[in-house]
Amino acid sequence: MVRLASQKSVSARNEGVAECAVLVEKMLKEIGATTKVLKLDGAAPLVFGEVRSKKPGRTLLFYNHYDVQPEEPLELWKSPPFKPEIRDGVIYGRGVSDDKGELVARLKVVEAFLKADGDIPCNVKFCFEGEEEVGSGHLGDYISKYPELFEADAVIWEYGTVDSAGTPTVTLGVKGMIYVELTLKSLSQDAHSSLAAILPSAPWRMVRLLNILKDEDERILVPGWYDGVTNLAEDELSVLNAMPFDGDGYRKNYAAEKFTGGMEDDLAKKALVQRPTGNIAGIWAGYTGPGSKTVLPKEIHVKMDFRLVPEQDPEELLKKLRKYLDDNGFADVEIKRESMEPAARTSYRDPFAQAAIVAAEKTYGRKPVVELGSPGTGPLYLFTRRYGMPSVDIGVSATDGGIHAPNENLKLENLRKGMIWIAETVEIFATQAPA
Repeated sequence: MVRLASQKSVSARNEGVAECAVLVEKMLKEIGATTKVLKLDGAAPLVFGEVRSKKPGRTLLFYNHYDVQPEEPLELWKSPPFKPEIRDGVIYGRGVSDDKGELVARLKVVEAFLKADGDIPCNVKFCFEGEEEVGSGHLGDYISKYPELFEADAVIWEYGTVDSAGTPTVTLGVKGMIYVELTLKSLSQDAHSSLAAILPSAPWRMVRLLNILKDEDERILVPGWYDGVTNLAEDELSVLNAMPFDGDGYRKNYAAEKFTGGMEDDLAKKALVQRPTGNIAGIWAGYTGPGSKTVLPKEIHVKMDFRLVPEQDPEELLKKLRKYLDDNGFADVEIKRESMEPAARTSYRDPFAQAAIVAAEKTYGRKPVVELGSPGTGPLYLFTRRYGMPSVDIGVSATDGGIHAPNENLKLENLRKGMIWIAETVEIFATQAPA
């Protein structure tokens, strides 16, 4: 853990990424895996590993990433971010929780099986990429070029959480996303604001555009946006209702008097799982410095992300957004696609999901929280849709591990127990009949 977390691998600045890939391959070889380092022009290396069982049977894929977020602001770290320190049973350093601790945990589980039994319960593959923190822009290209490498019966996804009370969470999917930048230009150059009496304003036109995208109840107004979206089944609602939700904590943390539209906690919890969103992530135009500058901006830019649920097709929705703007007099507005990923979700009824749930209760002595789907987004669909693999997020990280923040940390007891959880899941999975 210390060795890997000491190697800088900031993908946003391409600092140490290639060197970290070399180290990850070395660590795979040390546990007895056969390896391949895959490379594409302009992409971070993808490190692939495989350990085959002596018994014919199933194949499990571990997906993780070895890249990390930038370490700034440095002044808030109590110890250097790339010189990990252990204090009171907790290791501190950039990436120890997201995602190098999880990566090491999976390596050590396989190593422990091999040392104890000279074999592993099933075939295991490792997919370790170096661009997750910048959107996994080339993961699909790698899978398309080397499809046979990633074939498996199930995938344990990158991350897993344990709350402060020691209750583990089994997460079964992610929302999808369309991320776009809208650009509206009204003039060839900025003008004196006195000319607003006769010249068109790009910001005002953009305000009108944004106003027709959603209503006051936060419902997206693009025709067909919700086509095919279904309600959760009764048994899924039961699983959702059993999931704890600290509404007061959310409101207090963000100083929000109430949730959007005045939602009660039960509806807010459901919205995180099953409600599509349309969010303004950033907006800029004209002069934003100190003091005043009387200017009529020539253009305005808006960054938006739309979170999607499993029934929605991002390609089709992007076409519908384009048509909606055209039909409402905004054909001149440029839509630049930044990234796009469908949602992915595994049913809690799936035998693999049940294996993780049973293993969690055996390991922690309590029933885990089952999260039908994370409100976040990731490239999980590349595996679930292409290969039909069920997926679970289980692991070793705490909900208060400071991921993406200064003093990111990982409790060593969580690491130990999380590895047992993964090992128990692998053993149950290996004995299951194929679905």
